[in-house]
Amino acid sequence: MSYTIPPTVTVRLSLTTPTPEHVLEGVEAPLHSTAERIYRALHGVALATAQAKAQALTVSQVVIHQAVELVALHLGISRVTFYKHLATLKRLGLVAARGHVSSYGGLARKDGTLFAVALKTGHRARLRYDDLKHKWRDLAGDIASGTRTAWSVLQGLQSKDSKEREISQAQLVAWAVNPGSIDKTPVTSDCKGTVREYVYSLDLLIGTHPKQRAETVNQYAQALAAGYGDSTNLNFWRWLLWRALNSERDGIPMLYRLQNALTRLQADIEEWQGLKKPGALLITRMRMNNIYPET
Repeated sequence: MSYTIPPTVTVRLSLTTPTPEHVLEGVEAPLHSTAERIYRALHGVALATAQAKAQALTVSQVVIHQAVELVALHLGISRVTFYKHLATLKRLGLVAARGHVSSYGGLARKDGTLFAVALKTGHRARLRYDDLKHKWRDLAGDIASGTRTAWSVLQGLQSKDSKEREISQAQLVAWAVNPGSIDKTPVTSDCKGTVREYVYSLDLLIGTHPKQRAETVNQYAQALAAGYGDSTNLNFWRWLLWRALNSERDGIPMLYRLQNALTRLQADIEEWQGLKKPGALLITRMRMNNIYPET
């Protein structure tokens, strides 16, 4: 029996869009205007990124990858000014930030900065181990391209008229969705109707009503099995999702880790033609990285 990806996700998405005003209302003292501009910019990028990836807007925070130089240019401020006011946002818990590194030429190189942006009042933004260890971009490939680095973007702007030396909000979103890219084409979700929609929305399973959970898990399992060319192994995908949910109940962010592993698996399938047992490869990789759902 073969399975097709269900046409829609049955879990309801929140219709309430988080706004920076709601979060800033919880701040005791008014922010400096520059600090507020930085937060609003990062909030806008984080929200657009979540929407582009079909992530739930009910989460407390969103983590994005950015180049500080581009954000500063977008705001018309220097890096020194950016970091000065970023310190205030970090102290208040509105933003958490840390440089991210990748291996290049046998050395660890900073490839950008991770920002965790609070979307709910009272939530203190934080970066997790999984965020820091995730491979956000192909640094070697971006450098080899000659165009997909912040340095090359800034160099390209130097040759333009002063009025054109700017970075738009849409370009910041493009970088966050696909680090290394500032394509001016409006960023929209490219995963609707595909397995990516299910991968990006795995966290919605946590909020599913207990009476609907079995049906929803089964629907996700069918989508993943079909999307990864493993429809004859449907029970494995059901088991994988239930184990991940049980781990979430115990305080382990297994759905987030599974999301990263599934994203890597998609790349494996595209590069490894004729892969017959994607589920087996997925479990092997998760075991190697110590993120295998406990039995």
